[in-house]
Amino acid sequence: MIETIKYSILGIFVLIFQWMLGSVFSIFGITPSFIVIYIIFIGLTDNQLRAIWLGFFLGFIIDSLTGTDMIGITALALSVVGYLAGLFHGRIVRVPVVLQYVLYTGFLVVFFIFTVLVLLQDSQWTMGNVVFLLLLPKTLYTFGLLSGIFIILRVGAE
Repeated sequence: MIETIKYSILGIFVLIFQWMLGSVFSIFGITPSFIVIYIIFIGLTDNQLRAIWLGFFLGFIIDSLTGTDMIGITALALSVVGYLAGLFHGRIVRVPVVLQYVLYTGFLVVFFIFTVLVLLQDSQWTMGNVVFLLLLPKTLYTFGLLSGIFIILRVGAE
């Protein structure tokens, strides 16, 4: 119970950090998602169920604050990412390092497919523009930050 409260409060701080300082990390209008990095970290290092619930909770807060028409998409996306990352909890150290980063990229692609493609499905953007101007840059930028953070925290190392 104490662990859940601790991770929830830390998640709220990550959410506030992203909300207030996300524009500082913006490059050509592309901002990374620190929340998805946090959910992947929780899934890999702590508990699959906790990652799923934290993903839902934080995603629902994000959806509530942004006021999108499709409330719950971010909650669903973060829950799915928490589930996928939790599948490798305790086993990530047995996976070769290159494959670890391929998995991290896959987690990010799943998240951004949910959030970017679903939210922009009724927009005037063509599919190519959405993929090449938003989906790939957001994924690569967040992957770069995730890689740096995970190297510093030694996630996936024995």
